[in-house]
Amino acid sequence: MPDPMPVVLLAALPGIDTLGPAQLSGSACVWCEHAFRPGEGINLGSPGPFRPHGCVLCCEARTNSLSTYLTWYDHTVTCLRCPFGPCEPGQALGTAHLAVRERAGHPPVCCAACRTTIAPGESLRPHFWREEPWPMFGYLHARDCPASASRPTTP
Repeated sequence: MPDPMPVVLLAALPGIDTLGPAQLSGSACVWCEHAFRPGEGINLGSPGPFRPHGCVLCCEARTNSLSTYLTWYDHTVTCLRCPFGPCEPGQALGTAHLAVRERAGHPPVCCAACRTTIAPGESLRPHFWREEPWPMFGYLHARDCPASASRPTTP
């Protein structure tokens, strides 16, 4: 596996407040807690005192998850059909990404707009936005969020 770009894997890091001392110091994988021998582990870089490292398997899983996400996202922004619900290729790309994401151990998918969990089989789309210090990769319901129907509308 080529060295992943640190900013890419930093975007996939668990919250710093959820990590133990070994993970914070870089002597254990930030995802699976595998303890490293000297020289083992991939340095994910960090702007502060936090020294995140990942094991090869976890880094590969997150890199694959991000790669399938970006392929799906690229399709949805160029496809004329996908804004109205996923086309067949878009559906296949989304299904492939969600399978890779699940194998990577990511938590359930939540809608970035309404913050509800998107159930398996429910139609969704990737949503990318810029947030400092790095890009955010999320998901939205493919059509209107169910929570928006319960919100009162202003006249």
